[in-house]
Amino acid sequence: MASRLDTQQVTICPGEGNFTRSAGRVRGTATGEQNTMEWQWAQGAMFGYFYPDFKLRYPEASFVLAENEYTRLLTHMTGPDRLLNRLFREFRRDHKAGGQLRPDILGFCARPPQAGPIVLELLEVSTADQAVATLTDDIGYKLNKFEQIIRGLDPDIKEGFSLTSYSVQAGPSKWRPTPMYQRIVPLPPYTDEQGNKYIEWICFQPTFNRNWPYGIDGLLLYEIHRMPYGSELPVVRRLIDEEKRRRQAARTPYGVTLTPWLNEEYLNRMPRDRDALRMAAALMGVGLLALLAVELLPVVAGLELGAAALGTGLAEAGAGAGAGVAAEAGEVGAAALAARAAALPTALETAARWLSALGRHLVLSPKPA
Repeated sequence: MASRLDTQQVTICPGEGNFTRSAGRVRGTATGEQNTMEWQWAQGAMFGYFYPDFKLRYPEASFVLAENEYTRLLTHMTGPDRLLNRLFREFRRDHKAGGQLRPDILGFCARPPQAGPIVLELLEVSTADQAVATLTDDIGYKLNKFEQIIRGLDPDIKEGFSLTSYSVQAGPSKWRPTPMYQRIVPLPPYTDEQGNKYIEWICFQPTFNRNWPYGIDGLLLYEIHRMPYGSELPVVRRLIDEEKRRRQAARTPYGVTLTPWLNEEYLNRMPRDRDALRMAAALMGVGLLALLAVELLPVVAGLELGAAALGTGLAEAGAGAGAGVAAEAGEVGAAALAARAAALPTALETAARWLSALGRHLVLSPKPA
């Protein structure tokens, strides 16, 4: 719907300067909360997006593992279990100064379609300034390690899979967070020691800035953006409450987008809310999108799953617990990760729709200089 309301573009990656800070903050430091590093949030979001993509391509005997899951995973298939156990032991004992070198995200398919090769797809998630080191020290190193492990497991693989010969396709994944909504991971608002409030989000646009515009296979790069905001924006709370009320009335399951109710006609009937939102959009740009999305998450995740997706379950999911397979004590993490993975794109799409009603249209950042 063409809007008459002060049409402007909102770039999802605003760039350097006041918008960017170094990564590394710990989330959930209050009493009783589980601590979660930002890299765990980044990995958790990419895990949630990659998982359904990999399962669609390899629906049978396939798994997606986060880096801390090798100890718990049981497929109950002799060949895959031997391979996973060997991967866990070899990566655990062969580490450098950075710690254990298990892949951040690993897609594994024991029985590919059309009897193809055994598949191992590697993804590494890192900050943009660590791109070169991650490419050489992590991706290159780990792929060489895969080759060594698989060569040493040759008799076990043939016996476990009842094969006389086989092939293995181990390499960096070609998957990218291509849709616009997959490139933004909103973080909870942050208040510093001086009482200044910031909205912050993880931006994966740097993934594509290396080897523009395609990116590098297996390498997912991010940076942290931040933006100050000076008030609690009560209009946002009113919008969230209205969205929640409408979803409750319609008994809408999580991940399903309702017919848009916030549109230009509604805003013109509520001029005070309209003007407050327009002012916030003018000042915050994509920061308002991130704020709306993080507030919408528990609503679009469903009333029954919202607490799990944003509470301690999210911290566990962000740390990689739960690949949606049989694993000790992994079920809560898997449920939380599934809820958040389904809710995040819907929350971002809903927030983008609200900005569109204000005449703000999202665009990707231009090619870097």
